[in-house]
Amino acid sequence: MKKNTIFRRLLFFFILHCLTYIYSQNKIFRYDLEYKPNPLKDSIALEKTILDVKDHISIFRSEREKKSDSLTALTGFGLGRKMRFEDQFYTKKNLSENEVFKSIQTVFSDIFFIRINDKLNWEILPEKSKIANFEVQKAKVTYGGRNWTAWFTVEIPIQDGPYIFHGLPGLIVKISDDRNDYNFSLTEIKNGTVTIYYRNKGSELTWEQFQTLAANHYSDPFVRIKSMGVPVKKDDGAGHAVSMNIKEESERLKKIIRENNNPVELNHRVGYK
Repeated sequence: MKKNTIFRRLLFFFILHCLTYIYSQNKIFRYDLEYKPNPLKDSIALEKTILDVKDHISIFRSEREKKSDSLTALTGFGLGRKMRFEDQFYTKKNLSENEVFKSIQTVFSDIFFIRINDKLNWEILPEKSKIANFEVQKAKVTYGGRNWTAWFTVEIPIQDGPYIFHGLPGLIVKISDDRNDYNFSLTEIKNGTVTIYYRNKGSELTWEQFQTLAANHYSDPFVRIKSMGVPVKKDDGAGHAVSMNIKEESERLKKIIRENNNPVELNHRVGYK
């Protein structure tokens, strides 16, 4: 009886040590994000994304955004920004505090964040399967006006996943919505570096303020450039800088934004006209 008690205690401390080790390490989880910018078309966009997890803090972003964050931290200059807010999937989570923030950055490097207060009421289902080498279990949740199906594995006891998704008993290996507009799939796991560089917090926006920001950006995408009164040039596709017709470029960009308006959060979709 005494031996069994000692064994259980040793097992408990061994598991505790393993979990502490896992959370103290910077783990990198790579996901392929396939999504439809335009829900009326079959064309699929592929974004290579990364989830960095260390000390209960996780950062989800594209590979390009991670590289840009590192460059900004080391040199003060990052990479170019996306013109469409609907294509930005940058999030930060504090897993110990259950805080989730969605980060938005303009082409002029203004940074804003939206606090995600939606509670993820997961329904864990009995169905199990296998994805790659992982034993996975099915779960469902509603978020952003979409119904999502996730597959998670308790073999990796990190209650996290891509984008805003978290809170299951293990890592989310795959998650997609029932419209098949968004599909996140785990592709690689590796150890990371000691330091994780990520964006500063920026200014907080409500969803209503974000919609106003997006609508203003759409109405005149180059308003700040025009206010500077400086000549504007663009690449002609052959590596040469040529003068840009701001009015024509503005109408072209507005058409792209209008026709590719399929955000993750359908319930906060901006009605571009």
